Amino acid sequence: MTSLQDATTAPVLFPGDPGYDQHRRVWNADIDRRPAAIVRCRDAKEVAAALTWCVRHGHDVTVRGGGHNLAGTAVIDGAVMIDTAPMTDVAFDLDAGTVTVGAGCRWGDVDRPAAEHDVAVPAGVVSHTGVAGLTLGGGAGYLARMYGATVDYLVSAEIVVADGGILTVSADEHPDLFWALRGAGHNFGVVTSFTFRYVPLPGLATVRQALYAAGDRREVLRFYRDWALAAPDNVTTYARLLTCPPYWSQVPAAHRGEPVLSVATVHYGDPAAEPALTGPMFAQATPVYQSLKTIPHVTLQHATDDEFRYGIGHYWKHIFLESLADEVIDTAIDWCDRYPGRPLQAHSNIAHQMICPFEVIGGGGQMTRRDTTATVMGSHGLPWGANIGADWEFPDEKPELVAWAKGFADAMGPYQGGTYINFASVQGDIEVARQVYGGNYDRLIAVKKDYDPANVFRRGLVDLSGGRDQ
Repeated sequence: MTSLQDATTAPVLFPGDPGYDQHRRVWNADIDRRPAAIVRCRDAKEVAAALTWCVRHGHDVTVRGGGHNLAGTAVIDGAVMIDTAPMTDVAFDLDAGTVTVGAGCRWGDVDRPAAEHDVAVPAGVVSHTGVAGLTLGGGAGYLARMYGATVDYLVSAEIVVADGGILTVSADEHPDLFWALRGAGHNFGVVTSFTFRYVPLPGLATVRQALYAAGDRREVLRFYRDWALAAPDNVTTYARLLTCPPYWSQVPAAHRGEPVLSVATVHYGDPAAEPALTGPMFAQATPVYQSLKTIPHVTLQHATDDEFRYGIGHYWKHIFLESLADEVIDTAIDWCDRYPGRPLQAHSNIAHQMICPFEVIGGGGQMTRRDTTATVMGSHGLPWGANIGADWEFPDEKPELVAWAKGFADAMGPYQGGTYINFASVQGDIEVARQVYGGNYDRLIAVKKDYDPANVFRRGLVDLSGGRDQ
């Protein structure tokens, strides 16, 4: 393996080297794998050199951007990790209305300088999420109902493909590969930079949250399913089922340790207009707790980083839903009341985004109206996205929690209309790929054969080999 050091100018870390353990770690603490080497690439040329050497010598390759992927596909035992984390340049072209972002950036690296220009790129909800992983899987966050998915704003990308070539892809250059990158991009190469269109900041974000007692959950959720889809585009909504942590002292003692429903809204624009728009949602029952705050978008993007902190193990299932029918609501409540885990919220402050057994993200808005044929991110045309989350601190808690999450997902199977690849906790096979990409699957296989015929990038989130030997 020492010749890898001679093949590229990038620093190469081997087991036992200073920094090796730091850079092999990823966000999901359940992932503890040891690559054969970590190549800390600073530009596309260093990526190309390392990739070419690995292909020539028959070494498996993985790619790390932010390392936030649930399945931990950035790191595999015995493979060579191409780490793009050193690529952190962010450059705005104010005349063109674009920003070019290095593949090692986290979204906070983009949000902070963007706020200085009163603009934003529609993205996620946690600032330490990697730009690369979120974008290549589609991307959605607080601004999605107003503006759509992150991939809708991708103008071009620089990518190193399997033969070591460095390509710029866009709607005009390699358009087939550009299409595939926007939702299935983990499978086609090493993207080293992204150029996005940005949007004007739509004003301050007003965040309202209420917790409802166990006996009010069904009726509140039944109202939520109709109200949330009809809400204005500048109002994003969330509903979550969880057990109230005993340390949430703001909640009356009778409800601590008991099941509760959290409903949260994020309104962009004049704070004075917010009460009239969200009032009906919060008038359905008497909350046991409520909060209201108005903050800048960039503050909102960082507001729940502690909730989704490093050091926690995760196993999540994601499902798209056509409706929140009564049987869906009843199934979710039943399974959440059986959750075998412990409250892992970060602290006594009650955040609007939190680790929880089940959440529903209100759809509608631009996410429903977007052209689902323009990118691979097609399942987001369905109105509801739901996450089943099992989370733990200690390894002996994992087996029961994973079994619960799988059972919950099976129970929701009859109502499922696809899944979101960025919330997949396991690397999927061909069956999962067909579920994720639906009618786009065969076209993706064709693009894969053109740009990666030997299936070099087979460590992506799903199998796009088309059944070829791996």
